[in-house]
Amino acid sequence: MKCEIFDTAMQPHSAGADYWQQVTRRFFGPLGTSSLSDGELVARMDVYHAGPLRLYTIRAGAHRVVRDHSELGDAAGTYKLLLQLYGESEIEQRNACFTLKPGDWSLYDPQVPYAITSRETLEHMVVQVPRERLRSLEVPALHTCEPATPELKGMYDVLSTFLSSLSTQLASLPDTVGTTLSEATLALLASTLQTRRGHAPESSALPEVLRLRVRQYIESHLSEPDLTIDRIARDLRCSKRYLHRVFENEEATVERYIWRTRLMRCRHALETGASTSISATAYHWGFNSTAHFCRLFKRQFGVTPSEFVRARRH
Repeated sequence: MKCEIFDTAMQPHSAGADYWQQVTRRFFGPLGTSSLSDGELVARMDVYHAGPLRLYTIRAGAHRVVRDHSELGDAAGTYKLLLQLYGESEIEQRNACFTLKPGDWSLYDPQVPYAITSRETLEHMVVQVPRERLRSLEVPALHTCEPATPELKGMYDVLSTFLSSLSTQLASLPDTVGTTLSEATLALLASTLQTRRGHAPESSALPEVLRLRVRQYIESHLSEPDLTIDRIARDLRCSKRYLHRVFENEEATVERYIWRTRLMRCRHALETGASTSISATAYHWGFNSTAHFCRLFKRQFGVTPSEFVRARRH
């Protein structure tokens, strides 16, 4: 995935602290940052975009980050999910305090004053989650991975393992998986929070979970001409009305997502030479009319399939 890299090592030695302050303000809003070691703070942040999520890997020396009441303005739009990858950090919010060790995570609301203290070299993964994506859930001011039941421990460990693995794979993942990756992350986080509330994730079809299931179902049945919203609703045991509702804030409706994904598969086949026949490509990916396919292809990509194929040959 495409990555923006911000590294104090690339700055003049005396400018590192000011540079890091600017970087953190750009992505996290106003923060107070102070080094806890002798000399200038050495830090690096890699930034990735995955659909509606923004993901960060941060490596830094000992330091403290504080957001107080005077610095809350730019934090209103997101929650932050922090995974400790290396070292130890202490997170404080309201009257709660928790020590994060490798594999521990915390979900917190940056609209509420907080402090994170790392007295040694650290490595974090941070996921910024748009608040509206969790609007159906009650998110406490500071939520940590301390389990109260065996079921919670299982879910917390799954989320930790997923995020830890993701942090090592981000640089090698293709940009095309961004939306799918974000849906998987949101679905797992939502299921974890729902388990905390004492509900089985499967029983109430959270929007984040259902969106992921719908997309997985579509990917699995994309080549079948009878793939419709009626069939999806029937097989996933939910109403069409609810399906429409959970996609109402997405870029595309369920029907448009199906057609757009089919068009992307067709374009890839024509681009790579996996298929030499436009009609065969269209029918293979679920279209039942070549003329209809050609109209949609031109509307989506600005050229007809035959024009696209000719251009790829030259």
